[in-house]
Amino acid sequence: MGLTIHYTLKSKLTDAKQVRQTVHQMRQLALDLPFEEVSEIVDLKGKQCDTEARRKELQNGDEKNESLFWLLIQAGKSIQCPWNKRITRTVNPTRIIAFNTWPGPGSEPANLGLCLYPAEVDWEYKPEDDQRFEETPNEGFGWNRFSWDKWLRHCKRQRNFTRSPAAFNEVRKVPTKLPGWYWRSFTKTQYASDPTCGGVPNFLKCHISVITLLDRMAKLPGLSVTVDDEGKFGPSTYSDDWKEAYEAGRKPTYTRHKGKYNPAALASEVGSWNEMIAGLSGALSDALAGSGIQLEAPIKAFPDFEQLEFKGHNLKYLDPFLKAMKALTVRSSEVDQQVG
Repeated sequence: MGLTIHYTLKSKLTDAKQVRQTVHQMRQLALDLPFEEVSEIVDLKGKQCDTEARRKELQNGDEKNESLFWLLIQAGKSIQCPWNKRITRTVNPTRIIAFNTWPGPGSEPANLGLCLYPAEVDWEYKPEDDQRFEETPNEGFGWNRFSWDKWLRHCKRQRNFTRSPAAFNEVRKVPTKLPGWYWRSFTKTQYASDPTCGGVPNFLKCHISVITLLDRMAKLPGLSVTVDDEGKFGPSTYSDDWKEAYEAGRKPTYTRHKGKYNPAALASEVGSWNEMIAGLSGALSDALAGSGIQLEAPIKAFPDFEQLEFKGHNLKYLDPFLKAMKALTVRSSEVDQQVG
């Protein structure tokens, strides 16, 4: 969790050579900006795009593949199961032309490029996974489960004499709905504001460099770029009435906004995020303390974490969460006393 830049790239190009040339232009734009690192372009095909295969190589100590692993994870796209909305699976690209950038200390890498995905994938259908045959536990909580009553009624309606669900297992073709050359990714820049990494000036350099790169890429022929910047420096979708909505107990209204492109406003925004995350992390750490679980969070490494946590606890919109965490801490303490 943290202030993040989300972005989507789409190209109408169909020729792989032209796509590669576009990615080369993207990389050159990155080299013109103050990124700490800009990698070479990788061009991967077929099994080279398989994240799990790369994971096994890493487990075998292949350090050369480590830098590609995060890029491959982000290249994979999740699709929904047609017969059960709660089931998803990751689709690996069939072709990846991309490169990696590192904005600076404390920031996540920003992966950029274009991928080609299969039009459809094989997915095994099992009646036990079909949402039509699920029932909610009588207790009202827990996982939904396969209902034999619903299945047998279905068999009766269909005049099926073989009632074993396994008899109806089959492999189906499922559309991925991922047409053309495409890339969707994100980079978390908030923790570049850690004073040990250079503080707010370092954060501004990292964050503004990424937004500037995306804006310049949007001018390349045939490339469509959509940005959602949680820092509001670039274009983003957010609510102007969230405080009023919180006080009124209603859902806020979210609208698309143009970027502010105001470094001072961006510095103020990351300051607010740091206070919020510190307040949440402190409350959650207190709630978990009795269980022996230690919460790991980048914000806790900030040298001024305690000051940020104090300010975060005074944010009114965090009250419901903070009260819930305090109640959880009290209950945990009471349980420990009873056990003791």
